[in-house]
Parts: sequence; structure tokens; C-alpha cells
Amino acid sequence: MIRLRLRTSSGEERPWTLREIVQGHPLGHPSHPMFVHFPVAYYIAVLIFDLLTRLHPDSGLVFAGTLLVIGAFMGSAFAVTTGLVDWFQMVAGSKKRRKAMQHMLLQLSTFVLFVVALAMRWGSRRAPRAAWSWIGVEAVAVAILVVGQYLGGILVYEMAMRVRTSRA
Repeated sequence: MIRLRLRTSSGEERPWTLREIVQGHPLGHPSHPMFVHFPVAYYIAVLIFDLLTRLHPDSGLVFAGTLLVIGAFMGSAFAVTTGLVDWFQMVAGSKKRRKAMQHMLLQLSTFVLFVVALAMRWGSRRAPRAAWSWIGVEAVAVAILVVGQYLGGILVYEMAMRVRTSRA
């Protein structure tokens, strides 16, 4: 249930702050995990589509892959925003913040590699086959992405980042 106003422990009601909204407090759960699924799925789908074009040439798949890269970038805007708000709330020098920094740097590396892949593919975005060079860059990017997502999982499941242990 979405709560439109915050009720404090003293019983007073107030509007949510922008930080609280971005973090997902009105929803009752963190927002960052909600937004990461789209860019992750899109990046992986791009690699799969491009590999499929090597087995069966299809300019539609190459073009769809190009659109998915752009979609991943747009989805990343939400994931990055919510992740940065969470990161700034972490204690400086803490284990959680260091792990989050590793997670962030790997995800940034993925983004940069997909920018490179998009630049490489742009002129041939309607070609029947993806070039092996794009596929190579995308494969490295997806491998880095998976490691970065693993570190994000450690933050949540092992370090309990933004996990409540009570109903308060």
C-alpha cells in the first residue's frame, strides 16, 4: 500500500521528503532494487539478440538490440539516482559503503562499455548480423555486470543494506 503521508512515532503527519520518496519509503520498501531489473535484463538481451544474429541473420534483431541499449540507458537513470541516494546515506568508510562503491564502479564500467558498443553498432544498426567486435565488448560488459549485481546482492542479503528487521 502506498502511504501518501508519513506518520511519525509521535502521531504527527507530514509530507514525505524528496529523499524519502526516491528511497521508496512511501512504498514501504527500497526503490533501487525495483529499478535495476530493466537495465540488467536489457543489457543481457542485447548480447543474446546479437549472438542470435550470428546463427540466423535478422536485421530486426540488430535494430532491436540497438533500441534495448538505449532503453537500458534510460532505465539506468532511475537505478543510478536511487542507488546514489542510498550510497550517500551510508556511513563514510564503512564496509557497506566500500562494497557499494565496488558495485557502483562495476555498474559504471558496464555502462561505459555499452556506450562503446552502441557507438560501434550505430552505423550498422540495420545490418543483418551483429559484428563480432560489438559482441565481444558486450560479452565483457555483461560479465562485469553480473559481478556487479553479485556485489549488490551481497549488500542486501549478507550485509542487510536497507533491509528492515522489524515492522516499525
